[in-house]
Order: sequence, then C-alpha cells, then structure tokens
Amino acid sequence: MTEINAKVKDQDVDFPFKLLSATSGIADARTPPIERRDYECCTVEFIYKGKGFLEINGCSCSPGEDSVYILHKHSDHRYWPDKNAPWEKLFFVIDGGLMEYLFKAYRLDETYFIPDCPQLRKYFDEMMQLRHGIGEINRQAAIIFHRLLEECHTVLYGSPNQLTDPEILELKKFLDDNVERKVSLDRYCRERNRSCASMIRRFKKHFGTAPYDYLMRKRIEEARLMLRHSAFSVKEIAFRLNFSDQYYFSNYFKRKTGMSPQKYKKGNVAEQSFRA
Repeated sequence: MTEINAKVKDQDVDFPFKLLSATSGIADARTPPIERRDYECCTVEFIYKGKGFLEINGCSCSPGEDSVYILHKHSDHRYWPDKNAPWEKLFFVIDGGLMEYLFKAYRLDETYFIPDCPQLRKYFDEMMQLRHGIGEINRQAAIIFHRLLEECHTVLYGSPNQLTDPEILELKKFLDDNVERKVSLDRYCRERNRSCASMIRRFKKHFGTAPYDYLMRKRIEEARLMLRHSAFSVKEIAFRLNFSDQYYFSNYFKRKTGMSPQKYKKGNVAEQSFRA
C-alpha cells in the first residue's frame, strides 16, 4: 500500500470525498490497452508528453500533450498509448458522493476529454504533493478538485455570463428528443436561419463534443438500455434508432463498446438469470 493510501485509510472515514491515489505514469510502445467495465471509482489524468487513444461510453478521442481526460465512475472504457509517442501522465484516483455532486454541479458528468489546457497541470501537481502532506488529505484533495472543476468549467463553457446559450441548449433538447428519429442538422439550422458550421462550433464549445457525436452517443446509450431491458431484437433496435441497417448498427456498436450487440445482450441475459 502506498503512503497516501495508508494515510487516507486512517482518517476522514465519513468525509464524502476520497483521494485513493495520486501518481505519475510513463508508458512505452509495449504498454497494453487497459479496459474496464462499470468502473468502480474515477480517474482524472493529465498528459504532459506524448499521446494516446480513449474509448469511453460510446465516445472516442485522441488525448495528446496538455490535455485532460476523465474516466468517470461506472463508465465502460478502454485506453492505450500511441506506440510512436507513448504518453507520460499525472493522474489521481478519487471516489465519493461529493465527487459525483461536483461533476454534476459543473456540468462535467458527461465530459470525458478536455484538449489544450496546460493551465490545468497545476492541480495535478498539487494532488501529487499530498503524498507528502500531513493530515486531512481528503479534505485538502476535495478543495483542489473543486478548483480544478471550476477551471474546467470555464475552459469549456466560458465565464459565468456566457454559460447559458439558449440556442445551443435548444439544439441539445432537440437532439435529446429525437434519439429515435431521423435528424438533419442542416435543415434544423436552415429553419432557424443559422450557420450549420457556427452551431456545430458553439455546441462543441458548450458540451465538449459535436452535435452528431453527441446524438450517436445518446443512441448507443439507448441501445444499451434496449439490449439490457427490452425484448427487441438487434434488427428492431437498429430500426428504432435510425441506423441504415442492423449490420451497420452492429459494427458501430462494437466499435464504440468493444462488444457486439448480440454478445452484450446475451451477457446481460446471463447476468440477470444468475441474479434471479
């Protein structure tokens, strides 16, 4: 057990924020992918050199130097370094109700990747210093984490007077309401006399992802629910979620989750039978 883990275990037992680890990592060309399902805690990582790849909850990105990525609690994810430029990182592992509350309060509970943010490194350096700190590590870590999320929020959404963009919130609601319908962003923008490119740029700034990627992520999340809790066939789910055919849906689902719809459905049926 590391020094920080030993200290944390002995103190702040009831405090709703736990710093489980704070350390650095250097990958090389032989470092294998790491894959987890229903991750039991949360890891936040800052890349200070190199780059790699991340697939999480149906989204994919390529984090590089001076970027942050977040492996949220209960997420399904897979990540690995670029063999030609393996990443070097600082990261910390956390858990607790306060962590989850702060993610939601700062609208970061569905944010996985923040590029080009060298100003955020200082918070990871501060977390690292807690390894050598004195008492109340969890409380000190919570303060650092709070400040980190506050700055992440500003990076993604701008200053407080810029946080609400009614047109972009309207677009998000439109996408949320049409997960099972055919969507044309071009037509949506024409009807409102808005530039499609501008709407995409503003949406991405506000939510950290493009409208199409956001919609597809929602469709994969909906597909997971249908596969887990409904009697719909893979073909019926593909039709309901407006995929061109079940083969495209199956390939896309597997690419985003690492598992075919058939295997995902069978796995959940087996799990439910076991629980019963």
